[in-house]
Amino acid sequence: MAEKSTKYFILMGDVVSSSSYEAKSLHKELKILIQSCNKELRADILSPYTITLGDEFQGIATSLEASIKTLFFMEEECLKQELDFKLHYALHFGEIETEINPNIAYEMMGPGLTKAREMLTSKKRSRKRFEFDLSNKRESLQFSRLFEVLDAIILSWKKEDYALILDMIKNENNAEVGEKHEKNRDQIWKRRKTLMVNEYNQLKNFMLTYIQSL
Repeated sequence: MAEKSTKYFILMGDVVSSSSYEAKSLHKELKILIQSCNKELRADILSPYTITLGDEFQGIATSLEASIKTLFFMEEECLKQELDFKLHYALHFGEIETEINPNIAYEMMGPGLTKAREMLTSKKRSRKRFEFDLSNKRESLQFSRLFEVLDAIILSWKKEDYALILDMIKNENNAEVGEKHEKNRDQIWKRRKTLMVNEYNQLKNFMLTYIQSL
């Protein structure tokens, strides 16, 4: 992660089982999601996340921390927008030989982009929703393990609970969340426990803290 390196944190993504969704509405929802990410995380982006195909996007983050923040932002934005689909991500620390385009993630070339796309399009049965190929194998393995646990929690959530879950992620005060959702504090405490929201937040906080020690 040296400064002024030709290596960058390349994040690509696509929609899981995109063919099962109506193409026009899918593209519209993905576009809104990507625009929200570029707006809220603009300080963490070197080349803005750009839809390259109907169901794929790519961009360049400023750092590993920025990349991980992006993953969490996108997952939580999916809750906020109550989207039906899930995203598959490929994060690779690799070389880009051309200048970084600060306006749109097009017209860049290099083995890092090729590798990230290979990760994204791999059809292996063991493919996870969060794929990592970072500066060393240990980091890649650790984040892969952590996000596999995180994903098990996310995939257990139902769409009708997304708004409640997002509020519980953002606010640890059960009484305040309960008032917003017309439930009492004990009901929110039980839902928080059943939905494993505290575990989600613990994993999120650990990863963002862990990055600081790398």
